[in-house]
Amino acid sequence: MRFALENSSDDESISSLDYSISSDDEVSLTPSRNPRSTLGRNILTAYDTSDESALDSEDEVNLGLDDSWDVVKTKSSGGSSHREKKDSPSKIDIKGKGKAKLVSSLAYRFIVPRKAISAKAEHTLDERENQFDAWIKSSDQEAWRDGQKQATQRRGELRNIASNARARLQSQEDLRLEREANELHKMLEGMTMKNEQEQKELERKFKEREQKLWSDIESAIKDVERREAENAAKIVAAAQQLKAEEAAEEAAADKVAQQAADEKKAQVEHWEREKAEKDRKIAQQAEEAVRREAAKRAEEDATAKAEQDKDQSGSEWKKWVDKQKWMKEHVINPVKADRPTKTALRGGMRLMTRGLGQVVNTKEGIIRVTNDLHAILCEQLPSPPSPSSPVTLNNDIPKTYAYLLSHLAKALIKQAENEVSAKPDAAFPLARIVLGLLFRGHSALGEIVYTRFVKKCPWVVPYYPTRQTNQSRDEYEKSTGRGPDESIAEYISRMAGICTLYFAILQTPLSSIVPTIADSPPTPSQLESLIIPALRFPASWTWMALALKEPVPSYPPTAHLLSSWIDIVAHEAVRVFGRGQMSKIWEVIEREGLGEGLIKGDSEAARQKLRLTLEKWRQGQFEVPKGRVWE
Repeated sequence: MRFALENSSDDESISSLDYSISSDDEVSLTPSRNPRSTLGRNILTAYDTSDESALDSEDEVNLGLDDSWDVVKTKSSGGSSHREKKDSPSKIDIKGKGKAKLVSSLAYRFIVPRKAISAKAEHTLDERENQFDAWIKSSDQEAWRDGQKQATQRRGELRNIASNARARLQSQEDLRLEREANELHKMLEGMTMKNEQEQKELERKFKEREQKLWSDIESAIKDVERREAENAAKIVAAAQQLKAEEAAEEAAADKVAQQAADEKKAQVEHWEREKAEKDRKIAQQAEEAVRREAAKRAEEDATAKAEQDKDQSGSEWKKWVDKQKWMKEHVINPVKADRPTKTALRGGMRLMTRGLGQVVNTKEGIIRVTNDLHAILCEQLPSPPSPSSPVTLNNDIPKTYAYLLSHLAKALIKQAENEVSAKPDAAFPLARIVLGLLFRGHSALGEIVYTRFVKKCPWVVPYYPTRQTNQSRDEYEKSTGRGPDESIAEYISRMAGICTLYFAILQTPLSSIVPTIADSPPTPSQLESLIIPALRFPASWTWMALALKEPVPSYPPTAHLLSSWIDIVAHEAVRVFGRGQMSKIWEVIEREGLGEGLIKGDSEAARQKLRLTLEKWRQGQFEVPKGRVWE
């Protein structure tokens, strides 16, 4: 009989119940000690109450079935009975809880009684045996069903246990991830707070550094203003002294002229003829000496020009230096040598200087000064110029007219060195005066002004000349525009003033000058002959390109001059060339010039000023330069 146990599997164990039947010579009954059925318990009771002698005999054994009949099994010689066909005990593994094995063996023997068994008893015995077999079979089936049911329940419980275990593990994993997420969130909040504190500290330090920088800049500006005031006072005193000397000279000349008038006319004429002859010879000798010197310089400059032509800025600088030499040889020196002519021009020169010094940034004042200068210049011409018939710089130009233009350019540069370097806004009215004269037909003024710019400040090209072979130190310093015993700070300040005036001329809108002239507006072709390319607005882009070309960025004045260019020209450059194009220039200056140290400047203050100026433009915090629009 099989009993199915819980947690059964394919390899389930089976407990066996053994029934051993001995021969009729020997009767033994060894039942299981834990019978489950009533029959089994009766057999066990009978076994325990019987004595050994009774079992050894062949007397009747009462198994508790009933008192009226005996169960007897007689072993015949011819064969075995129905019970004896089960010749060997079968072992049945019964799977129970915890896979325990229950082995039950029941050995019994049917004892042959001494008395003969009746046929009715035999039939009853066979019927009982059949009932017992049926009971055994039904018990086996019921046990198997119970085992299967328990196994099914156990498997369901195991699945529930596994599901609960997985749920607990998932819950624990979710809790662990949530804790890690909370810890990470707290760590990020701490890092954010730390970064905010560092950012605030960095901003505070930057503000302190910016305040200190501007304080240093303001202090430097005040020092420059103080020095400029002292220089202006010295200039005024020198001018007064010169005026007194000139007045004394004029009085003496008048006295001599009065005395000479009292002499005989013949003697005066004779003296004038002798003086004229002597001057002519002196002029011839001077001219011959100038030609020899020019030939010598041309030969010396031929070698230098081959090197300078390799560089665009060097070639441009040399071109205008040669034009200045031409001006000196053909205009300035001859007029200076002719004292009466120079004396006659002195009054107009003083008026020019005074007019430029007193101009203010108002439309009425600028037009008035421009008209006054136009009238002084027209006195030296056969007929007033106009946009359709301008006066250009050539060999046929009247020397007195060219001399006055040179003096006007010199006076403009003096204003730039003294006033514009301290107050950049003063450059705008001067620039409008220059363009106003150009629009009135004085085309030669453009070349003469730019020539004077290049002579006094090569940075308008921009270019910094190198010292030539056999060139004295004084000549070399003069070619760079630097004065004797001038400090680098004073030199940079003066160069910045001249460049600021030049930048102001470049950015001045021509449309604002047209209403100030009486004649009809010039045509585009006339504008090309009136204004040289070096004074047109596209030259501002050329200047920036050359200023960022090696080796110019490494020179001390470059940082200061770039700041001046941005302050004066950048507003108009953004309008003409576009904000995107100019942003590329700002990026190059900031990344390569300042970031990589290519723009050195004369001090860290100059570099910081340039950096702050670029930062304002990059953030869109730009303003129209003060003074660009006249009042």
